[in-house]
Amino acid sequence: MREICIKKYVSCIYVALLLFALPIQASDYKHSVEGSVVDNITGMGVTAKITLMTADSVVIDTITADIEEMPYDIGYHKAYYEFKDAVTAKGKYIIKAEKEGYDVCYMNCELRSTRQDYIKVKEIRMTKIVEHELKEVTVVASKVKMVMKGDTIVYNANAFNLAEGNMLDALIARLPGAKLEKDGRIYVNGRFIQSLLVNGQEFFAGNPKQALENLPAYTVNNIKVYNKAGTKSRLMQRNMGDNTYVMDVRLKRQYATGYMGDLEAGGGTQKRYKLRGFGMKFSDKERMGAFFNINNLNDNQRAELTGEWEPQDVGNGLLTVKNAGVSYVRFLNNERSWVSTGNTWQHIGTDNESITHTQTYLPEGNSFLHNHSKQLNSSDKWESINRLSIDKTNYSTSNSLSISYLRNNGFGSTNSATANETTKLNTLLSRNSFESSDFNFDFSTGNYVKYITDLIRGDFSLSYNRNKQKQFMLNNVQYMQGGQPNDLRNNYFDMPNQKLKLSAGVGYDINIRKTTFAPSYSYTYTYNKASNLLYRLDWIAGRDINQFNVLPSASNVLLSALDNNNSYRFNEYRNEHRFNFKYFNRKIKVLNSFVSLNLPLRLLNADFYYYGISEQRFSRRKLFFEPNIELYHWDENVSWVFTARMKSDFPTLLATADYRNDSDPLNIRLGNKDLRNLHHYDVEANVTLNGENEQTISLSANYHRTDNQVAYALIFDKTTGASIIYPTSVNGNWNTKFEVEFKRALDKANKILFSNNFSTNYNHSVDMASIAGSAESQRSIVNNWEFGDELKVNYRLNDNYEFTFHTGGKYYLINSERVGFEKIKASDYNIGLNAQIVLPWELQLTTDMTMFARRGYQQTEMNTTDWIWNVQLARTFLKGHLTAKLQGFDLLQQLSNTRYVINSQGRTESWNNSIPRYVMLSLAWKFNINPKKK
Repeated sequence: MREICIKKYVSCIYVALLLFALPIQASDYKHSVEGSVVDNITGMGVTAKITLMTADSVVIDTITADIEEMPYDIGYHKAYYEFKDAVTAKGKYIIKAEKEGYDVCYMNCELRSTRQDYIKVKEIRMTKIVEHELKEVTVVASKVKMVMKGDTIVYNANAFNLAEGNMLDALIARLPGAKLEKDGRIYVNGRFIQSLLVNGQEFFAGNPKQALENLPAYTVNNIKVYNKAGTKSRLMQRNMGDNTYVMDVRLKRQYATGYMGDLEAGGGTQKRYKLRGFGMKFSDKERMGAFFNINNLNDNQRAELTGEWEPQDVGNGLLTVKNAGVSYVRFLNNERSWVSTGNTWQHIGTDNESITHTQTYLPEGNSFLHNHSKQLNSSDKWESINRLSIDKTNYSTSNSLSISYLRNNGFGSTNSATANETTKLNTLLSRNSFESSDFNFDFSTGNYVKYITDLIRGDFSLSYNRNKQKQFMLNNVQYMQGGQPNDLRNNYFDMPNQKLKLSAGVGYDINIRKTTFAPSYSYTYTYNKASNLLYRLDWIAGRDINQFNVLPSASNVLLSALDNNNSYRFNEYRNEHRFNFKYFNRKIKVLNSFVSLNLPLRLLNADFYYYGISEQRFSRRKLFFEPNIELYHWDENVSWVFTARMKSDFPTLLATADYRNDSDPLNIRLGNKDLRNLHHYDVEANVTLNGENEQTISLSANYHRTDNQVAYALIFDKTTGASIIYPTSVNGNWNTKFEVEFKRALDKANKILFSNNFSTNYNHSVDMASIAGSAESQRSIVNNWEFGDELKVNYRLNDNYEFTFHTGGKYYLINSERVGFEKIKASDYNIGLNAQIVLPWELQLTTDMTMFARRGYQQTEMNTTDWIWNVQLARTFLKGHLTAKLQGFDLLQQLSNTRYVINSQGRTESWNNSIPRYVMLSLAWKFNINPKKK
């Protein structure tokens, strides 16, 4: 049956290829000739007169090169020319470039195949004869924050007033249409930024967080957002469907070469401190960088001055962070060939105390869990990322080698109680300690060879992970009902795990003028070996439970305490064959867009060997069809993207084993051999309309559905408060989101910028729950609606005065037909004002006061009003090299550290300890050394 499906699939591909190829070959085709002209010394564009001639010097056409800036070029303005449909026959041609003050240049080119869409001429570098000294001209104009250049968004960093000492993250958060998430993800006009670049290159081996937190905002000249051409597109000089949406941070000229750096130290109330340093060397041939950061401000939690810091954003626990890193990049002949290394170390110490109240929805009365825990953790991570990229005219290779090691340890305690609506059912006193290590090795290589108009692809990757975990637990469970005795357990878990993954693939891209057909094949092998060994140390005679985290000295004594009923090992083997046919670049005239279509077949084989109280062996085989399509259009006025994709996979095979784990008597876990394969469906659309006066309208929508999603059904024992938890496949889980954003300048001078963002989310959540003794589990369905709006009005009078009024809110409508569910209609809203003012004596004041309110919640304590006031006063000395800052964080001490979560299983209220309000004084010194002009 599987062979029949594959034959049908291959036949469909041949038919599609024939249908597309025939009309293309049916008529004569003309070929364009294009290239660029630059100054041989500066690399900047030259508007030369360009003549196209045959091999015997017969003139075909003459044009003038125009200055343009291509996004994937490293910041150079080049002069480009194109002879549209000028060549019809294969053969050799001559390009002649002429410009007053330059030597005449000639360049040969050739049309090697009629399948070529155009001839790409090698770059012409013209040499000056005489240099003319030009008078310097000063232009004064209003500072425009954003302009469109083709399909590229260009933000002018100088048009934003920022507090002294701000890093790159503060600048990005201020960009119109940009959104910086707390985890460092960046969105622009609703689209996710796939890569953050600095001067066209990755920063610290592609770690965007290092750029966000260490690159000073004052070094930035502008920020460009565009679709960057990938390796295949650069080789073929055409869109090959490998573009990525990037944000490219361009440094000011004085920081683009030479040395720069800064050092900051500060101390404050409540024993708060920070010490950080950053330094880099930039040149045409290499880059070197180093940084360190030591603070107890919960990593990146600082005095937020833009009104984005919500009361629930205080983080979990008290963090002490120490990190450092060095990086080096060496360019090899051109900016696209380079070798780099990035090496970092990070230490995080965590002091976390939490109190949670959980309500679980059940058919015949809900259950309630109160939990109070304290935990001290320490982690150290070392990571090295090394890359080699070589990009030639007809060949490209990209190689990556990364190694990381993570070590964790900690200890803590927990006190919890479970109850129903009227009675306490059990209590748990627990102590724990753990240590773990995680080693990762990853190597990958991707290679491309251009053959006339086609492209040959080959890639290989290898990854290995070794994880070791050891955990001690002392649990004392007291049952309050039913007369059951106390359950005292001293558990020791030994959980080693290893995973190996090998992958290789080949492909051939056939380019027929403006259309590309790309068949490919890849093979992936995965091996996973894991153990979960439980030792009941309380079974050892004479055991001192006060030393619960100490192992017996004799190995045979430890072996005698092995709990065979709750210990297991497993080996998993996966073999994956993926056959894909990709078609893209054929322009749809009706929509004026390009289309990219993938039609992959993925044959997945998995064998699972489980060794526990019983030995189990089972396999899964499935042929998945996972098509995806992308339609896209980009220009200066309108850009839009539409994608639809389907993805399938097996459930976690360990969950399909027939086992019972009662190592935790209050949460007994079972397997389920009847779990079905998962199917994910995603549809996304994004439209951006650009107009005058910095006007932009962005609309985005997405839909996601999962069939056979794994949900963890719960059977609750109303007598003991214990739960039996097992995985089950459920349907009906889906969510959708719609968002529209509008922004524009309200005046001709672009001093007043208005923006508004409206969004709506709907989440249809399905789970399972039942009471012990019930005939069957019942579906728990919860409908979550969320409506939100954010409005900002920014007024920038000049470099000395800037004000921002901001307000927003969210309205939640949560309902369910489940018996006993109380409908929730609640709202969160805020209103505030941000100001940045230059005071007498060159003092810079930056402050934000925002009122956050919550209304409509059933629990009175959830309906709160919090006034958050953050302020910074700064002054520079020594010609701007030294900056003194006085910061105040949460001066009114109203920043909440309580969170609320509601889903299909229930609702949770959690409290965590967090840093208190503080005032900090710091000094920052910056330097910049430029090479002397020769």
